[in-house]
Parts: sequence; structure tokens; C-alpha cells
Amino acid sequence: MRNKLQNNVAYIIQKIGEIYEGDPGKKALQKLVFLVQKKGLDLGYGYGLHFYGPYSNALDAEAISLCMDGVIDIDTSSHTHKLRVNSRYAVVSALKPEEERTLAAVLRRYKGYKPTQLELLTTAIYAYEHLPEKSRADVMAGVKKIKGEKFSDAEIEGAMREFSYFGIDISA
Repeated sequence: MRNKLQNNVAYIIQKIGEIYEGDPGKKALQKLVFLVQKKGLDLGYGYGLHFYGPYSNALDAEAISLCMDGVIDIDTSSHTHKLRVNSRYAVVSALKPEEERTLAAVLRRYKGYKPTQLELLTTAIYAYEHLPEKSRADVMAGVKKIKGEKFSDAEIEGAMREFSYFGIDISA
């Protein structure tokens, strides 16, 4: 018999797995939740800057707690720590229907993005939000200050093209 559980983090991990047709890594989970929140679905996770871009300690703690409770499994056998809901659990969402649609829309939009691409996009948004000036050049410089030469100018420009999806109007 499967235990029924209502938990948004477990549900999001499960939903990513379904849409992406594979278990998400911890980095992808962090970035996708950040993007879902930027699209307007407040899941209550605050983000600070971390080595791989925006990072939520609370989200990571929730995932670890779910693992300790046996709700999710974390496969640490490779470089990427993969997350999967344990088959003993039937996870259900606590989200409203419109929130479900927002979650699914963001996940579908970024299906196929590598975690590094998500890192760049979330870092660019984070930089934009924390800069006094909001020009493309300022965001470009902000990303480079955070990431050094990890990403090319063309890659950063590509990430900034996604800003409009989140309602971010960036000046020239």
C-alpha cells in the first residue's frame, strides 16, 4: 500500500521527473523552483547567491528532510545528485489549479535545458534584481562579476532574451 502525502517539494520533484522523463538533480531543482517563483508562484523559498547561482537553503533542507523521512531518494552515485519520490508514496499537490498550470508551464518551457543553462538564466535574473541600474550592459557585467568567464557574452545575451517570459523589461 502506498502512503498518501501532500508535500509541494516532493510533488515538484515528481512533476519534474514526469515532464523531463528523468529524475532531476539537486541543482536543477533549485533553479527550476527559483524560475517557478519568478513566474509568480510563491512557494515561500528565499534565495541567496551560491557558487552555482541562486540557492535556497530552505529548499535544500526540505529535500534532505524528505530524504531522511524516506519520502524521496537521493542517488549520489554520480556527480549529479538525482532526486526521486520513493514508490511507497503517492504524492499529491497542495497547489491551486492555476498554480499547477504555472508550475507545469515553466517546467515544460525549460525542459531540455542543462543545469548549467538554468544556472546562467537564474544568475542573470538574480543579478538584474540586485543591480541599481538595469541595463543589458549592467546585467552582463553583474553576471561576469558573479561567474567570472564561465559564460560567454553570447550565452549571457541568450539568457537575457528569456527575461520577457518573466515580465522583466530590460533596457538597452
